[in-house]
Amino acid sequence: MAATVSSFPVVNMEKLETEERATAMEVIRDGCENWGFFELLNHGISHELMDEVERLTKAHYATFREAKFQEFAARTLEAGEKGADVKDVDWESTFFVRHLPASNLADLPDVDDRYRQVMEQFASEIRKLSERLLDLLCENLGLEPGYLKAAFAGSDGPTFGTKVSAYPPCPRPDLVDGLRAHTDAGGIVLLFQDDQVSGLQLLRGGEWVDVPPMRHAIVANVGDQLEVITNGRYKSVMHRVLTRPDGNRMSVASFYNPGADAVIFPAPALVGAAEEDRAEAAYPSFVFEDYMNLYVRHKFEAKEPRFEAMKSAIATA
Repeated sequence: MAATVSSFPVVNMEKLETEERATAMEVIRDGCENWGFFELLNHGISHELMDEVERLTKAHYATFREAKFQEFAARTLEAGEKGADVKDVDWESTFFVRHLPASNLADLPDVDDRYRQVMEQFASEIRKLSERLLDLLCENLGLEPGYLKAAFAGSDGPTFGTKVSAYPPCPRPDLVDGLRAHTDAGGIVLLFQDDQVSGLQLLRGGEWVDVPPMRHAIVANVGDQLEVITNGRYKSVMHRVLTRPDGNRMSVASFYNPGADAVIFPAPALVGAAEEDRAEAAYPSFVFEDYMNLYVRHKFEAKEPRFEAMKSAIATA
């Protein structure tokens, strides 16, 4: 059972331009340090564009992906009801779009010109919002402007892509999750989620907490790389998607990650900070692509052994 928490951090970004800026910045800090998640309102992406993304995404699922998913669903339910363990699968229909360093949108089958155009426009807006957020995080952390964007750059700029998902109704939510619990490997994730169908939860203080659906909001969450760069001040947290017997939840999650060859390490300005637990670097230095190669094999496991494995790999190199 999920905990209901009324203090879930929600940032009205319009307040960043007013005398309430300090209050809004404090909500961002609280979200990054104590939740790993926060929601953004009045973020600058037009409601009309978001509505069109939602309309076209749901239509694309119904036209091109639903029948294939129903075949998967029937096989999964049959196996589960016969006693097989189906907890190692996810009740989702997804496709992936790469934006940077090179786009694959033109190569995706079954994506018509209108949907492609809208997705390109939305990705451009999400990228700008991601980079604005990174600058706000620099300000909160006391890092020089542009530090995080530069840390992600590598030799060819950041890696940026979108996972488009549907979480259809499941008649047996007890058998299978929509998406198993995990932390996100990369930098910062910006999610446009369904405002009518819930299911996303984060783990906080040993309890699962609902990430509340809000109309035209963007959900932001901290990835593993930001935890490393901030030397543990910011935390990536376990999160999951539950299945529901009713409603088809839409999720458009965009990942602003380091470039493949970016070297990730705790920011020197955040090592030796006043807090005793950050007096020295708590995380290793590593190449992002090496971390991803480890992550894909251990995504649905705790993050700490991944950090330790990177540290051991460096020690023995």
